[in-house]
Amino acid sequence: MRMKALPCGLVVAAACAIVASAAPTPLVRFSEASTWTTIDVDKVKGRPAQLAWSDDEAELYLQVVQGVTVESLKVRHYLLKTNAEPAPIDRQPIWAQAYWKWKSAKSFFGDPLLTIAVDTTRAVVDEPRDRNTAYLNSERRAPSTLQSKAGAVRTVNRLLLRGHVIGEFVDEEIFPGYTFSWSPESLGMIVFRSPGGGRLTIMNAEGETQTIEGGRDISLPAWSESGNAIAYLEPAGRKKLALKVITAL
Repeated sequence: MRMKALPCGLVVAAACAIVASAAPTPLVRFSEASTWTTIDVDKVKGRPAQLAWSDDEAELYLQVVQGVTVESLKVRHYLLKTNAEPAPIDRQPIWAQAYWKWKSAKSFFGDPLLTIAVDTTRAVVDEPRDRNTAYLNSERRAPSTLQSKAGAVRTVNRLLLRGHVIGEFVDEEIFPGYTFSWSPESLGMIVFRSPGGGRLTIMNAEGETQTIEGGRDISLPAWSESGNAIAYLEPAGRKKLALKVITAL
């Protein structure tokens, strides 16, 4: 028996429905996040400021800072391994310095088309409030403590790339690398903390994004040099942070 042809409008509508229901192809497929260890902020005596992968990807370096002025600033160093307490060390490893340099750079391996811009806005504060600089990016100098009081000016610094906000600092000095990490050069991507919830988000060179399910209020995302893993910190209770890692499939 010959089937009756569908009206053209119905065919188009059906095709559109199929396209709309198709899940977008992820930029990178990742495993579920695994927790390597939990960091007690009181025990490490400071606020996390740097997270860096070792060359063999068996451990990560954690730098914490304590104090808000040059005179009071103290910096401590730790190595993080899976299922182990943070192990204190005397100084930052050389491999961590090299990693942090490209991970937190202003541009993607010198590419002028992938260079982070800074947008600064200022507004008068309606209510009095004090807020200290939360994170520091240098052992030699501490950013100024910015205070907001009624009638004072509130400063918001945003890091922009391909039309996306990849970092936001309210009444704080800009801290490169705290909210983002470039991928290795071969991948041509960036991972960052998205505004409004702090979700882990990946973006390619064309500005296409992919939000990783699960994590919220993340900090210090760190893409391993091989491109196989991304580490980040996530709140895990009062004054505790979980070191989490996702791996490429």
